[in-house]
Amino acid sequence: MCVHQAYGQSKVRCDLVEIAYGALAKNPNIVRSAFAVGSAESDWRIQRSVFDFNSFSELMIRNDQYNLLGADPRTSYIENSVLKTNTLNLSAGVRRKLRTGQTTEFSMNYGFTNNNFPFNTFNQPVATYLGNSASTLNFSLSQPLLRGKGRQIATALERTYGLYVANAKNNNEFANSYELWQIGTAYWNYFTAYKTLDIYQQNESRVRNVLAVTQELVKADKKPAGDLIQIKADLASQERLTIQAEQDLYTARVYLGKAVGLSSEESVLLDSPENDFPTIAESDYKRDLDRGDFIRVAREKRADLNAAKLGREASKVQYQLAENNTKPQLDLTGFFSYGSVSTGNGMGDVLSSFSNNYGQSMGTGAKLTFTFPVNNNWAKGNLAKSQFALNDQTVVMNNLQRSIELDISNDVNYLHASVSTLEKAEEVLKYNKEVFSDEQIKFKSGLTTLLSLILFQERLTTAQLRYIQAYRQFAGAIINLRHDTGTLIRPENIGFTIDKKAFYTIPVTTTN
Repeated sequence: MCVHQAYGQSKVRCDLVEIAYGALAKNPNIVRSAFAVGSAESDWRIQRSVFDFNSFSELMIRNDQYNLLGADPRTSYIENSVLKTNTLNLSAGVRRKLRTGQTTEFSMNYGFTNNNFPFNTFNQPVATYLGNSASTLNFSLSQPLLRGKGRQIATALERTYGLYVANAKNNNEFANSYELWQIGTAYWNYFTAYKTLDIYQQNESRVRNVLAVTQELVKADKKPAGDLIQIKADLASQERLTIQAEQDLYTARVYLGKAVGLSSEESVLLDSPENDFPTIAESDYKRDLDRGDFIRVAREKRADLNAAKLGREASKVQYQLAENNTKPQLDLTGFFSYGSVSTGNGMGDVLSSFSNNYGQSMGTGAKLTFTFPVNNNWAKGNLAKSQFALNDQTVVMNNLQRSIELDISNDVNYLHASVSTLEKAEEVLKYNKEVFSDEQIKFKSGLTTLLSLILFQERLTTAQLRYIQAYRQFAGAIINLRHDTGTLIRPENIGFTIDKKAFYTIPVTTTN
């Protein structure tokens, strides 16, 4: 951004849109709000992991030595009467919960054993340590019949946290809008302070001009010397006001920097404001504005209202899940297995244990599993808690909608009042300029008194200040209405768009 490039310069350019864009990266509240979105997305990813493939495996190698009893007939065939057995067991598989509610599992088991007894299980003579391989393939599918049944319940937490992600994004949008509203308000205060200082400097210059004219009139014996004391006192008062205005400008500059997220060093480097107040003509203001149109826009655009609706929807899904968890756990599991065996120590013998017709076996079956806590207080407590959360979110959403409607009603009324105030302030300023100009001519001609001239000069200054304040109120009324209707900032696929029109025009409705 241009704002960041300007930080290394002697001044920071103070363009309203430019510093607003800079705030998206600098303002701590905006940055933290983006972190909240990232955290919500992480929680959603955690919930999605429930449906991930989960692999499992186990490898066991075992060696057993057994000292045969004296009466054991195998002692005559085994050296030192010690039966030695080697065992290798390997199992691996994958398990996954489906979004339709079922749980599937596929596994493979392989076992290899040998010993130093020279006979096999059929009492046939064989070589010692002749291996026996056994392999089994297993598949099972579990279907919940009560608790956890159906896609709606199985994916409840995933959908809930998906809603929380959308909720966080909407809250982030509203947080950006709020910070942008603060930046806009701070900028107009800074611009007002800048213009106020200019008015006091002009007024001070006028007093100095009156002092110079009076000094000439005193020299010409057209005015008493005592008038000079009065003018010097007035000049000192105006200089005091100018000093105070300079302090107010410094304070407004620092506050604007604070709102943007600038450091103390960057804040004092803010240059003169570049953007003037919006005019009534360019604001698209009309006297027949219908507040109902703006309320309709707010219901559609207000990000915090959309976030509240999403939060209520998430609470509703969690309530449905809690209600389902009060049911007993009854699962039906069907399974299938296939196995085979082989004898030998070669790799071919190992592989043939999966396909050898000798020792081949197949099995199918089903089982029912029933689980239910007798008191079930955990599920009942969660159900009650979910009900309260859902009711609370409903109250929050309705109250927010009510507050928005009241705020917009106030905004529209404030906008109408600020326009009327600005028009009157402009009219008063025009008259005071004319009166003061006439009074200056009269004073030079000796047709009026010094006190009268000072009085009209103060009136002109007051009219100028009120005119600037009226403009500030009008500019503030526009961004107030923009923020409260949710049209101050526009979300995009990546980041946000800040349009200069948002600071200068009222929101567009279907009827204005």
